[in-house]
Amino acid sequence: MKVGIRAFDPAAEPLYQVNQHFEEFIALVDTGALRTCVTQNVVDKLKLQRRGRIQVGNVHSHAWHWTYLFHVAIWPDSDSETISAAFGIGDEVEGIDVGDSRYYDVLLGMDILQRGSLSLNQDGTFELAFPG
Repeated sequence: MKVGIRAFDPAAEPLYQVNQHFEEFIALVDTGALRTCVTQNVVDKLKLQRRGRIQVGNVHSHAWHWTYLFHVAIWPDSDSETISAAFGIGDEVEGIDVGDSRYYDVLLGMDILQRGSLSLNQDGTFELAFPG
C-alpha cells in the first residue's frame, strides 16, 4: 500500500493541515512487527537523522538498529492525482532501520496498526481504517 513519510520537524505545522508534504513510499503491512521500520532508501531520501540505537530481536537473532523520528500519513488508494483524504498519524513515530528491500520501503508495524482497525479477507485483500 502507499504511505507518506516526512521527517520529524518540531517547528512544522500541525499534521491536520492539508498542505503537509509527505513523500510517497510503498509499505508492507506487518502485524508481526512491533515498530514501524524504514529502509535506507527512505533514510537517504528524507535525510532522516539518527536518534539512537536499540536492540531488536526476531526468530533468528538479535541485532542493533538505528532509530529515527518521522511522521506517517495514510491515504485512500486511488487513481486520482489529487489526494482527497489523508490520515496523519499525529505524534511522531520512532521507527527503526530495516536495511533495504526491492519490494517495499516501509514496514507498517503495530505501533501504527493498533491505532486503527485492520480487516483481512480470505482473498488476500485488507482494509485499514482509522478513526476520525
